[in-house]
Order: sequence, then structure tokens, then C-alpha cells
Amino acid sequence: MKTSRTHWGACCAVLWLCACSTDNFAGVYQDEMGVARYEFQRDGRVYMTVLGNTVAADYQVDGTRVLVTSPQGTLVLTRQDGRLIGPMGLELIRQ
Repeated sequence: MKTSRTHWGACCAVLWLCACSTDNFAGVYQDEMGVARYEFQRDGRVYMTVLGNTVAADYQVDGTRVLVTSPQGTLVLTRQDGRLIGPMGLELIRQ
């Protein structure tokens, strides 16, 4: 009985941690011109659409950094006031 409760507690803690890491972050972010649109899923996938072309990648939230990893490499975005700031002036606003 004690072991069952311990396993149940551990499972709940893991699910809670997973939910906290992505629930607040998941959503759609887009630049002001509508050229770039990033759709972050709760399962760690992101769909990046730029100029009508969509590419799927994986992402991880690490504090204020969001690491987007694809076969082409890793893109580092910084979370700031509901926005994502990236290289070369990329600024995505949460929709």
C-alpha cells in the first residue's frame, strides 16, 4: 500500500513539473508583419512558418531561454514580456 502511494505521488509530481514547464509557454507567437509565425505545442514541438513555408522542430524552455532544435541547428530565443527575441532583430509577440 505504501509503495503504491509513493509511486502515485511520484507520478503526480512528474506530471505537474511537465505541465508547468510548457503550459504557460505554449501558444502562437508572430512578428508584427505576419511574416514569421511560431506555434509552440505542449508536447515540445514547434511549427515555424516563415513566408508560407512550415518547418517542424523540437523546443525546450530553459528559464528565459527557448532552445529550438532542428536538423539545421539550434535557435536560441529569449523570453521577455510576452515576446520572444531572436537573432537579427526577430521579435515574436504572443497572440
